[in-house]
Amino acid sequence: MYYRDGKYLELSWHQVYFYFFLSLFFDSLGNGLSVSTNLGSAPWTAGAANLSNVTGVPIAYYLAGTTFLVAIANIFLAHKFVLKRFMGNIAFGLMFSFLAGFFNSLFISMGIQSQALWLKIILDLFGVAMVGVAISAYQRVNFILHPIDDMTNILRFSYFHGSAPKAQMSNFIFAISISLLCWAVSGKIVALNIGTAFSFFMQGNIIAWSDRLVFPHLVHGNMDMTHKDIPVQN
Repeated sequence: MYYRDGKYLELSWHQVYFYFFLSLFFDSLGNGLSVSTNLGSAPWTAGAANLSNVTGVPIAYYLAGTTFLVAIANIFLAHKFVLKRFMGNIAFGLMFSFLAGFFNSLFISMGIQSQALWLKIILDLFGVAMVGVAISAYQRVNFILHPIDDMTNILRFSYFHGSAPKAQMSNFIFAISISLLCWAVSGKIVALNIGTAFSFFMQGNIIAWSDRLVFPHLVHGNMDMTHKDIPVQN
């Protein structure tokens, strides 16, 4: 929805596609950048990176697998099954998975891991922050969501009274458990570092700040056909 001159207006399809693909691009870019530094990434991406490290299977496949599992979990959390919502989760997750995998490979091929530590830290935190801004935008567009971010939306509005930080931290507990399990099996952990801590403690706040500061006229709306857990704007 779009708020202008005291009125709530539906987005045009041109606006929906613009904001959606822009946020998808930056979400994938930010995740790929943070993973490539190996200084910590968003917890779910870190979990996929650790599974990839243990098995040797490309990270994109684990990101895609996570898409299906979390989309199914969302059905139980939301206490309803909406086909359009479920298929949207899958479509977004697959697009994101392979884009993030592409950017990760691209940055590694550009030699990011050989850069100075201080520069990698800056790039890592910038990538994580970029993810938070992107999540804020496409959650407000509410066209289709990555199932992980849809889970955050469900937790935020149905369980935590609109608190983005509480919802995001609850979401991340499951993801960090995956990385810890991989560490227990292999004795090695990757992509779980300063960026993960930054994401865990700050990404919910970044989402909330972005709601107010980035595209401020773009607001959470109500789409009865897909996301009944998002409150109606009054």
